[in-house]
Amino acid sequence: MRFIKKNSILLIVLGAIYFFLSGCQQSNKKDSEIALSEDISPSIQWDNAKWIGYTKDNRPEKWAARDLVRNQPPMNINTWEPTEEDLKVTRRKTHPSMLLRKSFSISKDIASAQIAVCGLGLYELYLNGQKVGDHVLDPAQTSYDKRAFYVLHDVTELLNENNSLGVILGNGFYGQNMAFSPGLSYGKPRAMLVVNIVYKDGTKEQIVTDESWKANNSPILFDNIYLGETYDARQELSDWSSFSFDDTSWETAELLEAPTNNLLEQELEPMRKIRPVHPIALWPAENGWILDMGQNMTGWLAISVKEKEGTVVKMRFAEHLMPNKQNIDPASTGIHVTGNTQTDVYICKGDGVETWEPRFTYHAFRYVQIEGLSKEPDLSQFTGWLVRTDAERIGTFKCSDPLINKFYEVSMWTIEDNIQGLLSDCPHRERCAWMGDAYVVAEAASFNFDLKRLWQKTSSDMETVLGVSKAHFKDPFPYDARTPSNISVGKRLCLQARPDWGAATIMVPWFSYVYYGDTAIIEGAWDMMEGWMDYLDEKVQVDGIINGGFGDWCPPGGNPEMDTPPALTSTALYYQSLVAMEKMALVLNKKEAASNYADKAKLVKEAFNQNFFNAKTKSYGSQTGNAFALYSGLVPEGLEEMVADDLANLIMKAKKGHYSTGIFGHRPLYTVLNDYGHEAVTKHLWSITDYPSLGFMTEEHDLTVWPEHLANWDKKKRYYRNSFNHPMQSGFAASFHESLGGIRPNEDYPGFKKFYLQPTFLEGLNWVEVTHKSPQGIIESSWKKEGEETIWTITVPENSEGIVQLPHYQKQKITLNNTSVHANVFNVSSGKHIIRISNSK
Repeated sequence: MRFIKKNSILLIVLGAIYFFLSGCQQSNKKDSEIALSEDISPSIQWDNAKWIGYTKDNRPEKWAARDLVRNQPPMNINTWEPTEEDLKVTRRKTHPSMLLRKSFSISKDIASAQIAVCGLGLYELYLNGQKVGDHVLDPAQTSYDKRAFYVLHDVTELLNENNSLGVILGNGFYGQNMAFSPGLSYGKPRAMLVVNIVYKDGTKEQIVTDESWKANNSPILFDNIYLGETYDARQELSDWSSFSFDDTSWETAELLEAPTNNLLEQELEPMRKIRPVHPIALWPAENGWILDMGQNMTGWLAISVKEKEGTVVKMRFAEHLMPNKQNIDPASTGIHVTGNTQTDVYICKGDGVETWEPRFTYHAFRYVQIEGLSKEPDLSQFTGWLVRTDAERIGTFKCSDPLINKFYEVSMWTIEDNIQGLLSDCPHRERCAWMGDAYVVAEAASFNFDLKRLWQKTSSDMETVLGVSKAHFKDPFPYDARTPSNISVGKRLCLQARPDWGAATIMVPWFSYVYYGDTAIIEGAWDMMEGWMDYLDEKVQVDGIINGGFGDWCPPGGNPEMDTPPALTSTALYYQSLVAMEKMALVLNKKEAASNYADKAKLVKEAFNQNFFNAKTKSYGSQTGNAFALYSGLVPEGLEEMVADDLANLIMKAKKGHYSTGIFGHRPLYTVLNDYGHEAVTKHLWSITDYPSLGFMTEEHDLTVWPEHLANWDKKKRYYRNSFNHPMQSGFAASFHESLGGIRPNEDYPGFKKFYLQPTFLEGLNWVEVTHKSPQGIIESSWKKEGEETIWTITVPENSEGIVQLPHYQKQKITLNNTSVHANVFNVSSGKHIIRISNSK
């Protein structure tokens, strides 16, 4: 019997449902129950602070508004004859950006000083003429009518006798009124701030936002998180946040209504400029110049120019070019729904060399069309910046096959581009957290980035919006207050969660428990999880089957090509949730609940096989059906190998050597194939470059991130409306760690206190090197083939233990540290170990 974890859910999704506030663990049954550690930072008292802003708008109409085009060309652009309605535009202004400032003096020695600031939608904080900290795009997106985040800054070393505070405000997602609908805006930008000063004599003082602050419009004439930013350098105010600045002409800041009474510390890592991306090519366009960054990335472009006063430099961003390569193609970045191309505008002040980059927007792009320059620019004038939540990179993978390495790198770029205060579905068109997407990619993401805090925020985002969305018009299921939305945060959530997308509600705390070993996560999430499961049991499932859901989303060719019924994947996810609930109930000593969930899981498994399993063919009817059933532990015991054999046949014969899975089936496809001895099928799928295949995207179409779905593009006239940057299509990349490297979590010993080591020594590969920084330390798994044996080196961190599983190999041909072990399942303690395996099976 080959080793497959029975009744084990390896799907990694989202995260915990509690916050760590100032280093203190705390369940978030209620987000308002916040306690900050007194010995880490003073308690934040907001009683005297007021929300302030500045609604007066002195911006020129020309720059404060943009045209929005609602009807865009269809896919067959070559035969399109636009009507007058198609070309109709609307023009709309953004809310104005603003500058806020206040001067104050202190006369005693300071022991500590801390600023807590919430600036909605986005802010930058200045003190005595200098920006405080290196954060960008603070604070993170959430549902602002439910809660908002403040950020803490230690400014003890920055205060002088005379001081001046400054805040720049932009719209962010809070004031976003351009893309999709103006109704998505929560309101105009506003801020609330508290400075807590503790003097060495023990006394305390607060500086707060109130009517004593001064306000003015900023040089940012237009800012929208989707559309871009316009900056007029001629309106810059030198030293506007310094104590010596004369603000007598400024007006009094306005008092504004509180967006929410629920103000929480943001414990998520901040957004930062992570690393520069330098352009690789520049050539003339029909208008201006085309800049090629060489990589589809998320962030922005920093420019350095020397032009006359009033020169308008326009930068338009896109993932691809029109076939003539003389213009960008904005279709895939969402112009058909946002109504506009991602565009930044810089108006020069004419004072020598000017450098600039935006503050309150970000873009997803590879190409930039630059207009307005008086002469041919040089590549050195431009630097791209990758911008994302600064989660630590904790995983690596490389092997002897350059194409497989490319698949890994494309997957990592796609994930990294979308770590934006949430795990976004795409970094341009929607920029929100679709729960099904996060469910699929979370394992791959968590092997490579420390996303513990991101999952915590995502989980609490879900809990925050329980019951706020209407039921989906395609579902027969009624509204229920116990349900989250299809989107955990963003774009006003997009209807009540369908059964498959809502599975993330359960898997969030399960994932966090397995990977981090913290039962507080499960405990804090229990009510939400139990409510969701009761809803499914009472109003959704019928005789154990769930007939509804989005299904196996975005297979090659798009959803019309979906060959697996949504009922199969939704029911499988229901089963996974029941199994997880049973295990979490046992952890929390809820024995009766555990027994109930176990009984339901048995009934669902029986119903699943009665409805979807063909006992004669040993098949669930599709690649996804077989792969997802195996992955979920739903295949009747003893028939797993036959189902895996049928999966291989469906790929190699029925589809002539190609995959046809959507996101649910593709996630486990290669691991399942490898676990059941079909490594040759995996290697084949990772070697071909015709349609449909991973190689078709990277080799035939030079894609550096994974698109929303794989299409059979025509190179000469490709016009693709869908996103080219969707991390849900990176879910399969977990296979690089869990299958080729063999590193797998052990749910019985969460937090990698014990973990499985079960690699696949893939035919055609000479070596593989994999690392993962677990909570216990760095795990390493590296193997190479030399002659008739495979030499596998593993490192187990302190306070941890590895369980080696080598089911395909003969016990007598395995040695551990030069000693025969006479077993293909054995434990290894912390430290470095060398295992030698004969290549004969």
